[in-house]
Amino acid sequence: MIVDIKSRGDLLRFIFTIEEEDKAVPSEKFRMGESECYFRLPMGVALESIHPDHIALVSLMLCFPFIGERITFPRGISKDFHDAAGVISRFSVGPINENLVSYRAPESSKPALALSGGVDSVAALAIMPKETVSFFLDRPIKRGSLYDKDAAHTSCKELGKIGHNVVMVETDLEYLRKPVGFPVDVANSSPAILLAVEFSLDSIAFGTIMESAYGIGHRRYRHYPAENHNRLWGTLFKAAGIPLNLVVAGMSEVATSKIMIEHEIGPLSQSCIRGKWKSPCLNCWKCFRKSLLDSTLRGEKIDDEGLDKLFKIEEAKHHLEGFPIKHENVLSYICERYEGNHKLMSLLKRRVGADKSDLKWLESWNPESIELIIPEYRDFVESKIMELIPTMDDSQINKMKNWDMGGMLGNEEFKVFSEELRASLSSL
Repeated sequence: MIVDIKSRGDLLRFIFTIEEEDKAVPSEKFRMGESECYFRLPMGVALESIHPDHIALVSLMLCFPFIGERITFPRGISKDFHDAAGVISRFSVGPINENLVSYRAPESSKPALALSGGVDSVAALAIMPKETVSFFLDRPIKRGSLYDKDAAHTSCKELGKIGHNVVMVETDLEYLRKPVGFPVDVANSSPAILLAVEFSLDSIAFGTIMESAYGIGHRRYRHYPAENHNRLWGTLFKAAGIPLNLVVAGMSEVATSKIMIEHEIGPLSQSCIRGKWKSPCLNCWKCFRKSLLDSTLRGEKIDDEGLDKLFKIEEAKHHLEGFPIKHENVLSYICERYEGNHKLMSLLKRRVGADKSDLKWLESWNPESIELIIPEYRDFVESKIMELIPTMDDSQINKMKNWDMGGMLGNEEFKVFSEELRASLSSL
């Protein structure tokens, strides 16, 4: 893969040329779409002011799945970044500029946050220092898209009004992949990386929560610090002088939602990306899950009429027919606390084994995740977390580490429960 960069005014373009060994179709699920993308940077930011290692890191994120034997960057990279990239075994990177000094944040540096406007990323902002610079990846809307920017844009503007520094960067990087989406999950940090020098950044935080980091809600617990994702991207971000700062990785979706209900900036978050500001679409999987979770955390009764509407959401029906169900831990938490007699909710409660589970620990913070927060901010972030939610004790940590859905997935009784739920959903 050959990378070229063009800059004109506030527009920075990444252009990718496929070589014979590259993989335009790396999977049956997706393929390479467009061969270039753009970033509309703040006025006055020159290409020359962006560190070459940061150009290289963004380039890697934009085309990582499609690279064959090598990737050639438009500007030489530091030897430190080149050597760190040795963690990637399947292709080489280059060229090296022996005279290039690696980026190191100045003394007056600040943390960054890849902000989406959703519950998890705004919860991350709630526990970070006030000087944090939040970067919103502003996606252009093309015909046929269900995405509506109204809620996210309003969230960014409202956060700005109360003193948070929010930078919105327009980019169409999602169209490098077909179907549309991020080539890798950390690609939403591209604006922050490109502007690290301009804003004197020392790290990049994400709304990455326990479900994504530690596998809770998936088949089994995994120790994220030892996982390939951290070994790869953690190494590369650190080599680029802007290490990953996973401030909410020790919290589940239950905990971040609880924080947003109680925190002053909570009303400025909205996870639904299809509805308008303060008017979620109520027709997607997120709305199904978040509506039930918020009602549960607020202690509100979930009435049958509302449940009838939620269970008729086609996207929700699709996910609920899964075995396992996506975010099954959250649904189990909700069902544990449901005391009504709605037919489908009762079937779901039986299907997720809510009567046999004890998920109170999802409300608390895993203190072992402190190692995923960079040392400079550990004390501050920990103190903020402890103000907002409980800390897991040893027993709860053990329950978290023992999360394993293998027994349930191999249990014939639960397979029958899944079929019964699927049949009832199909009849709606």
